[in-house]
Amino acid sequence: MSPPHQRPIRRLLVANRGEIATRIISTARELDIETISIYTSSDASHTFGSSHSIQLTSPASFLDISELITIAKKHRIDTVHPGYGFISESPEFARRMWDEAGALVIGPGPHILSRTGDKLQARILAEECHLPVLPALRTPTNEISELRKFASSVGYPIIIKAVDGGGGRGIKIVRKDENLTSLAKRALQESPSGKVFAEKAAIDGYRHVEVQIIGDGRGNVRHLWERECSIQRRFQKVVEFAPSSIPDRKLVGEVIHAALSMAKKVCVVVVPASIYTDRSRSTTCPWELLSSSYEHHPQNFTS
Repeated sequence: MSPPHQRPIRRLLVANRGEIATRIISTARELDIETISIYTSSDASHTFGSSHSIQLTSPASFLDISELITIAKKHRIDTVHPGYGFISESPEFARRMWDEAGALVIGPGPHILSRTGDKLQARILAEECHLPVLPALRTPTNEISELRKFASSVGYPIIIKAVDGGGGRGIKIVRKDENLTSLAKRALQESPSGKVFAEKAAIDGYRHVEVQIIGDGRGNVRHLWERECSIQRRFQKVVEFAPSSIPDRKLVGEVIHAALSMAKKVCVVVVPASIYTDRSRSTTCPWELLSSSYEHHPQNFTS
């Protein structure tokens, strides 16, 4: 059974913690939506303001799909807001929550998550849209020998990425061969699936820009312009600002158009962010379609 595109939110399970959960609960309260928060014995401050709160078995329960489904069924939850992080990018969570509990997970939906939550699949999506991409190892691997073979073919530096990483996890830049083994092992350890791929590293002169996109799930999409996230520490954003500092607005327009083409390809619902790395020499690569719903603004809702 396919979930409906629209229906009222009656009882909202906030499947997150901390500041993220607080913002979701605050906005839901303004909309007169009944909220159910979840907490552990040592982490409950975010529950203030929610209509109801439920204690979890352990901190690991925030990632336990079966336990969250049990809660949704027991408390007649019709909608779940995962915030960002945790299981917000899990297609299994979105699919099972609907199939087993009849609850909609706010976000792109399982089909889009399956194509965008995996970095290699997102790269393939960019190629299908005829967007420029960097040379890459096309098959996920846990073999360092495969990574070394790729590096030999394209030259250093390369960047190793966990196919299912996020938030800066599982990303290592390798500048010379003697560092490959140690950095590859660390990337593999940070990958939930134990798989990585590699790309030719885009380092000098590149900037990190995101295009915000909203869609109705039927192929109609609109952009909300771009923001720049180039100021980072350990591949995690420190400062974001809009618009980007790129002076060539024609180039930015081309990037926005390309981001929209990726979003249309998968019939985006709500707002993922399309990431690209831009270089001053008017080139754009690589591309990635993020699957987090309202990644930095979890107080927003769609149903």
